[in-house]
Amino acid sequence: MKKLTLLLCFVSFLTKAQNITVASGKSFTIEKTGAVTMSGNFSNSGTFTLNSDSDEFSSLIIGGSVTGNITYNRYVNSVGTNEWDLIGAPVDGQSINSFVTANASTLASNGDAYAIGYYDNYWNEWENYTTSSNWYPFDGNFLLGMGFQMATISGGTLKFTGAPAATNKTQPIIDFSEGEGEGGGEGGTKWNLVANPFPSYIHGNTSADSSNNFLTINSEKLHDSYQAIYGYDADGIGSGYTVYNNTSAALRIAPGQAFMVASDNPNLENPDVLSFTTAMRTIVGGDDFITSSRAMQDSYELILKLYEGDTEIDQTKFYFEDGLNLGLDPGYDAGHFNQQASLMSRLVEEDQGIGFAVNSMGLESINDVIIPLEINRESGNGFRISIHINGIYEGTNIYLEDSQEGTMTLLNEEDFELIPEINLSEVGRFFIHLTQTTFSIENETQTNHLNVYKLDANNFITVEGLAYLSNQTNLQLYNILGEELLSISLANNTNTQTISTQELTTGIYIIKLKSGDTVITKKLIIK
Repeated sequence: MKKLTLLLCFVSFLTKAQNITVASGKSFTIEKTGAVTMSGNFSNSGTFTLNSDSDEFSSLIIGGSVTGNITYNRYVNSVGTNEWDLIGAPVDGQSINSFVTANASTLASNGDAYAIGYYDNYWNEWENYTTSSNWYPFDGNFLLGMGFQMATISGGTLKFTGAPAATNKTQPIIDFSEGEGEGGGEGGTKWNLVANPFPSYIHGNTSADSSNNFLTINSEKLHDSYQAIYGYDADGIGSGYTVYNNTSAALRIAPGQAFMVASDNPNLENPDVLSFTTAMRTIVGGDDFITSSRAMQDSYELILKLYEGDTEIDQTKFYFEDGLNLGLDPGYDAGHFNQQASLMSRLVEEDQGIGFAVNSMGLESINDVIIPLEINRESGNGFRISIHINGIYEGTNIYLEDSQEGTMTLLNEEDFELIPEINLSEVGRFFIHLTQTTFSIENETQTNHLNVYKLDANNFITVEGLAYLSNQTNLQLYNILGEELLSISLANNTNTQTISTQELTTGIYIIKLKSGDTVITKKLIIK
């Protein structure tokens, strides 16, 4: 390593140095394919520029102190329907007003409104910048670690000027999904738009770096059922957000790339705080989320895809690995961004009423598991479901059960097709069976269709799947001493029924569901 005093320089490759000094009146440029890593100090009295395009982003990693600013020319997609980029400032101290002025010829606009917006999860609204309003209620600068939506006129780079981050950075997140008051405004959500604050890539998951990655370092701060990175993909399916977690191939997040994460902490006085550490930084990376088509890691993978005609509408993914279970595996299971999506799965055990986009389980389940599906489609809106597999044993039969129609479709050989006569929603009708057995619907008992759970925030038990049962279903509730506290018959003419827990004190209870000759027993915890 050595000290570099720069007069005029262009870097289009990987360079290492101890210290870098750019003299007044001189310039240094890192081209889109280049990267500079220095162990020492950075000082700029001239011009220091980093470039990018739609799928290549230059990187700068500084190990020591920082004096002076840099300019990052960050590529941003063109304006259009669902085509905006999610971007964060890759520099510190960039004034928003100055940013708009400097990029006026490139930044998309309509009158005094510009294509820059922040996501307000208190009201579940996007607030766009205008020159005539007090748009940004903070300090007038882009905040490092906070994400924004942006768009250019025809696709091009926007100029960010400020100090390059060289120390750990943080960003608070909050859950506003609990309704009015402190817990959230009308339509408040758990989703927070955050961004890579460094002018370099960062490791996103364990496949990229086993320990120094965004998901591992922030695992305790993210919602357990949504412990993932939700990257916006304008060309994507379903919600438009692609899920990346520890089942994904190596994910490295581009400089200034923003993404959604979920919080489960509604405490405004003490919100959770995400960490972006210098140890996450790397010069290795590719494109951003916009055109990304990253394949999952080479493991046992099953993908269900739902089509309307020839158009893919949604998908849900399953992974099978040693050490995972049928319940929630944070960082390996991930709830769907849109809980009204066309196709989702549920956890086989310990279901919390959440539809999953990624559902992982132990390797032993690959030939012996029944997975509930949630399909949301309007009546008369026909669809088909096909499978795509990677590494699944040839002897594994994958069936889709339609309990209402009494059919088992072997997806290994043909697609499942249906034109629903009624609106489809909730759980209890459709199931995926992985087995080495060849069987018909008669092989299965109807009690597999029942699902029961309680959400921590709600004062009731939810039972699903009742509409698809021919036998009367009874529910009994016991305390830990075995004393019966409740016994009721459930209505089979509705798919979902709720039972109040308002009178129950904190503790552990046992639920028994009896349908025909079979009994399902589950533990209930009241907090």
